Amino acid sequence: MPDVQSILQTNDAEVRKWASLLFFLMDPAVPAPTQEDFWGADYLPIVPAGALQLGYITTDGISDSTEISAEDTTMLQKLQPVRNDMTGLVQTLAVSFGESNAYTQALRHAVPFEDFPIEKDGPWHFDQEITEFPEYRGGFIGQDGVGSQAVYRVEFGYRIKVVGMEGRTLNRTNPEVHGFTFGLFPDIVTGQPSYRGQDAPRYHPVAP
Repeated sequence: MPDVQSILQTNDAEVRKWASLLFFLMDPAVPAPTQEDFWGADYLPIVPAGALQLGYITTDGISDSTEISAEDTTMLQKLQPVRNDMTGLVQTLAVSFGESNAYTQALRHAVPFEDFPIEKDGPWHFDQEITEFPEYRGGFIGQDGVGSQAVYRVEFGYRIKVVGMEGRTLNRTNPEVHGFTFGLFPDIVTGQPSYRGQDAPRYHPVAP
């Protein structure tokens, strides 16, 4: 009789750790990128045209959370529910930026994409009352491994919006960090809230 170890199917190359990540925002008024817009002919990821990168991400990385709400249906004759129905699903991304640049400051001050500063590393001045956070398009690109063993991940939200912010700390020994939680909402045209894809040249070996 085979034991569990002898029939176990695993692949060490599928264990993912994302050491390199970039996060970007896009104008919500432009057409949403298609799957082909994220990948080049060499199977390497592409930052969509017009996207703005927000700089360093802290070592906490990016957290993807999906909250599922459900409702039980019970009957008089049973203590346990006889069925369970999903009533809601909320997807969020949480990321903290280690750069206090013009883009992260604009995001914190609820500036619409069309009013973002021209330069990421230039001056910024914001004086406004926040009544609502605008929507953007945005996502991240990650790299696991290097060279011919690298694998790349693209995750994109068609409509994202700041739904939470971390407090800032300003002192002598720690960088000023800007932490955001983004809610992901369905695209008006496609009806989809997000795109996720993973690819790399290693998946497409060239025949000898």
